[in-house]
Amino acid sequence: MYARAVGTFVQSFPCRERFPCAMATPFIYSSLMIYSASRRTDLPAFYPDALVRRVDRSRKLEAIVLWTKDIRNLARHAGLARVVRTVPTVVNYTVTGLAGTAWEPRVPPLGVQHDDLAAVARVLPARAICWRFDPIIPTPDWLDRFRTVKRGLESALGPVDSVTVSFPDPYRKAVARTRAAGLEWPVVPPSLRREMISALVAEFDRSREALPVRLCCEPELLDIPGVGQARCIDGGLFQELYGLPLGDVPKDAGQRVHCGCARSTDIGEYANVCGHGCLYCYARPDEGPEADPVR
Repeated sequence: MYARAVGTFVQSFPCRERFPCAMATPFIYSSLMIYSASRRTDLPAFYPDALVRRVDRSRKLEAIVLWTKDIRNLARHAGLARVVRTVPTVVNYTVTGLAGTAWEPRVPPLGVQHDDLAAVARVLPARAICWRFDPIIPTPDWLDRFRTVKRGLESALGPVDSVTVSFPDPYRKAVARTRAAGLEWPVVPPSLRREMISALVAEFDRSREALPVRLCCEPELLDIPGVGQARCIDGGLFQELYGLPLGDVPKDAGQRVHCGCARSTDIGEYANVCGHGCLYCYARPDEGPEADPVR
């Protein structure tokens, strides 16, 4: 997909017309930029205009990771649909089956997103839409929820070979918010965590994917068979899908110590209210004035 020449990368990119921004030659990987949009708020769902403006004015952007619980704007918003068609894109798509419950009161259910999800999948390479069942809220029906979501995704995407998961971290404001809503914070003891992750591994065809369950910042569970370290921003995946020389991008030192993500620039703002209203969200701000949607 690419050739190394005198310390630079010269690409022979098969999708040259679809992804012109990936064609700059020659270049050095350290000059490349991966945008994360965003861990801090759902930019595709609530701030698509600002997101598109930020992408359009970037001169160094080579790839983008979109984080969302509502994929519809990737198909319906003209500017964002153009970004998906022309910029190498990976989508971290969170679907937990809790949409419309107290945990995720304003997240739209997968059913109303189905056709748009299928449309986006037709534009992107296979494996560019990455499912996150995250966090795992241990309701009595948690495994049934997982199975229902997996079937729904497969009806739009085809076979789903892997999932990224984690357990909810007890951030003080999230715990207080949950109790104020009349719910108890979900405490999952270590033994139950192991049982739950092993149950998820059993839901996948191991002949298709060696490590179907990817754990985000759960190092004590990585010895479970079928489990691997999550890389929610994965330079190697961009290299595999688009031929971009990002496989050696170093770990992002600004993230948690057990985070496996490659270095990126997050363009969201914590001060921007995400309209989903999820109780467990660490990024959800206290009430107050909003900042500009992107940095």
